[in-house]
Amino acid sequence: MTHVALSGGGISVASGAWGNLSQKTLLVLVGGIPLLFVAALLAVIGVEAFRNSAENFSVSNFQEVYADPYIYKVLLNTICFSVISVFVAIVCSVPMAWLVERTNLAGRSLVFPVMTLGILLPGFATAMGWLALFHQRVGMLSQWIASLMPDGRSPVGINNIVGMGFVQGLSLSGLLFIMTASSFRAMDPSLEESAEAHGLSLIKRLRLITIPLMWPSILAAALYAFTIAFGSFDVPALIGMGSNIFVFSTFIYEQARPEGGAPQYGLAAATSFLILALALVFSYWYLCVIRRASRYSVVTGKGYRPKLVGLSRRQMIAAWSFIGTVATLAIGLPLLALIWTSLNRYFVLPSLKAFQNVSLDAYRSLSFVGADVAIKNTFILVLAVPTATVIFSLVISWVIVRSQMKGVSRVYDAMAFLPHALPNIILALGAMILGLHFVPFSVPFYGTIFILIAVYIVERLGFGTRVYNGALLQIHRELEEAGSVFGLSKVAVICRILIPLIAPAIIYSWVWIALLVYRELTAAAVLASKDNVVLSTFIWQQWQQDTGRGAAMSIVMIVVMVPLIVLYFRFGRRYASKLMGT
Repeated sequence: MTHVALSGGGISVASGAWGNLSQKTLLVLVGGIPLLFVAALLAVIGVEAFRNSAENFSVSNFQEVYADPYIYKVLLNTICFSVISVFVAIVCSVPMAWLVERTNLAGRSLVFPVMTLGILLPGFATAMGWLALFHQRVGMLSQWIASLMPDGRSPVGINNIVGMGFVQGLSLSGLLFIMTASSFRAMDPSLEESAEAHGLSLIKRLRLITIPLMWPSILAAALYAFTIAFGSFDVPALIGMGSNIFVFSTFIYEQARPEGGAPQYGLAAATSFLILALALVFSYWYLCVIRRASRYSVVTGKGYRPKLVGLSRRQMIAAWSFIGTVATLAIGLPLLALIWTSLNRYFVLPSLKAFQNVSLDAYRSLSFVGADVAIKNTFILVLAVPTATVIFSLVISWVIVRSQMKGVSRVYDAMAFLPHALPNIILALGAMILGLHFVPFSVPFYGTIFILIAVYIVERLGFGTRVYNGALLQIHRELEEAGSVFGLSKVAVICRILIPLIAPAIIYSWVWIALLVYRELTAAAVLASKDNVVLSTFIWQQWQQDTGRGAAMSIVMIVVMVPLIVLYFRFGRRYASKLMGT
């Protein structure tokens, strides 16, 4: 039986139950493509970890890795780096979130775009700025401090775990601000008002009521940030590797892409097992905290009226001083240092003599060999990856929310979230092993732009599906049923009904993913070759050869981001605040 429906002057032809069943199967198969790729990446890492140099299967790689005391030093470095990062991020973000959402702070609407800008800036660019300022030996401010010391050595520098954690924490502060701000916004102030009526001071109300009620949200945000810091690559690579300070991500990178000697893929895969296990533990802990957070819900129904804490003029000044300091440290100071470095060949403090040597030579030399390939590849990625990710994520979300296949939907939901929980370094390592040992060289995969596209897509699946799961749940099934009555197939219902209704969420996710792809360094560095180099890896290479030229390229890269950032603020801010809080 065939249904024919007229719509907008066109004819839509759809088969009956068998046609819908076939289209449902097709959607399930299409959604399963990236999920099978995720499973393949993890499988090849497992195979490589148990394969020795003689191509036999054994536990020799695990014995070699975990019998070496250095791996536990790397583990300690990683934990310390992550803890310091989370601590700095919480100290910067939670007070700011309270000021913005729970007080009458003048001009507080400006804080959201500023902190969001801190999320969008490439981590390697801010790391470069901090290196220019506080490299232990050659940093501008470190040199000035050293000139004041009796022994001529600066006691201040970021070439250590504390410095790395400080820079990473500043980068994470914007994310934690958005996550905790939504929770402060949703909290009913009635308990605080009752405490105020009983004479409790503001400090006591914060300590005894506000913070305990907000603790699940703060803990969830801290665990989320810890998972990100645990697998972070750009800040440890820029700041730590030059001083032989390794965390898990840079240690795996060094095994897979050593400067001298043959790559140790088996050892890198065996090392990945530990970071994979720890990342999954913290991700599971995060999900458990999110599930239990409902016990602390204190938002009432119709009577909910947020009452803001009044700030005096002096308190307003103190609040904006704190916000300004965080924004300066996270964004302003490293960017200014990067701009100044791009105008000079060396790290020098601003002075009359230094200003006489300022030049645009680094910018004039940006047409050097390799930049054209990096720009072309980056342009391809920024267009292809968000588009493909939106399509795959939307299909997977439809399977999860609308397919009524409980077993399949649960598997798809878990597999789609898995890349979100895994460090990008592991996905990149899996793709490298897959391309080298399992994909025929006649297939254009390893060393091409296609391997980056594939890895970038699975990296963003978790984000895309979370956006569309929520969007589809808000649309009643009656609309789709009405479309089916008029003869629309499942694919036609998605294209003509669902997509127009969730178009704002699609635009927001596309722009956000494009921004993340544009600034991505981890996978690009692990999978880099002469044919698939992108702007982030190209800048990293130039920074190692010529700091002025690397800084100039970073500034150009940030300037080029501006149109995407404008699109994000135009279409996505209301969705970002909601999503970051869930």
